[in-house]
Amino acid sequence: MTKSHSVQYLDTLPAYYAFLKQLYQVNEIALDLEFDRNRYGYGFQLCLIQCRVQSNCYIIDPLLLENNLEEFYTYLEDPKHSIICFSFGEDFRLLHSLGCNITTVRDLDIGLSLINEAKQSLVNQISSRLGVQTSKSSQTSNWLIRPLSAKQLQYASEDVLYLFELRDSIIEELNSKSRYSWFEQENDWLYSFKNIEPENLNKINIKPKDLDGLNEIQGYTYKKLFEWRDVQAKNLGKPPFQIIDNHFLKLLTQKHALVNNWKNERAVHYSLRNSSIQTAISQQLSSSIEEAITKGLDSTKPANSPLKTDEYEELKKEQKVIREAKKNVFGVLKDALVKQYGKNVQSYILSNKVIQDLALGKAKFPSYRIELFRQLSTEYSLEIESYLD
Repeated sequence: MTKSHSVQYLDTLPAYYAFLKQLYQVNEIALDLEFDRNRYGYGFQLCLIQCRVQSNCYIIDPLLLENNLEEFYTYLEDPKHSIICFSFGEDFRLLHSLGCNITTVRDLDIGLSLINEAKQSLVNQISSRLGVQTSKSSQTSNWLIRPLSAKQLQYASEDVLYLFELRDSIIEELNSKSRYSWFEQENDWLYSFKNIEPENLNKINIKPKDLDGLNEIQGYTYKKLFEWRDVQAKNLGKPPFQIIDNHFLKLLTQKHALVNNWKNERAVHYSLRNSSIQTAISQQLSSSIEEAITKGLDSTKPANSPLKTDEYEELKKEQKVIREAKKNVFGVLKDALVKQYGKNVQSYILSNKVIQDLALGKAKFPSYRIELFRQLSTEYSLEIESYLD
């Protein structure tokens, strides 16, 4: 890190309040979060906040401050304040889950796509653009432990220390290509709470493929055991997969007798290998099976059922619409974007997912995209209006 930067670790309330005074004197900051999402602890947890204010870097420790951070969140929610960041999607979702409606996010990773750069990590961007070598060593470390090591604090600080300089480099190129308004529109569209799908961010959901090999009763039982395990994991403060192995949980729905060897089962966390938990999961297993039968579920039918006839027909209809859209309009449009703006711009603003959404009328996009699609469609005599309405 350069001599012009100072780094302060804030783990006391007086230091935090002094930081807030500095914060409210500026209209832009660089921001990053360190969090744990069912890697070392239970759920989606905020572990550190890294914030650069002018030339100073502050590392705020929410686990030690015992403060609800409302004044900091208020700053982030003010649209007059610009939040400079890099690849901020998960951080944004975490803040939203904590009740912070952050606005005016400026994610530099988006800017790189719009100037036709291939995806690179922040470390590589800082190295290639600024000539600064930063650390990679603590990227997957345990951010829940205290005290944090000097290496962890260095790594955390470097996530924001160079964002202003990186921003200046990227914006210079955006302006030279007349794409800065694209950058603003993309950020305002992507980092909008309308684009956040409601979900429990702490919950690990069962995927359809997880039910392969189970019948309907076993599938229902597996889901109930999954929910039961989640409660135990929350009580222990550990990731669910660490307290009972996923494969063993699924196997238990097929071979109920495995519960008899519960106290010796290595796939179960040692703290749960006792008589009371053995009784509890045995009862959960029995009650889940009874519920499944009461609901009319069938042991001869697969849990991961194929699509019903009407669902299959609807899927075929949608796939046909998408194929025709690609053939008649979007295949040519993709080629035109590559030719005029570059492959990375094309893959960002007109990906296969975007084409699918446009073809099915399932999403709205920033106005510059629509204008650009219309312009190119006119040049190439493409009938695109029905997809843009």
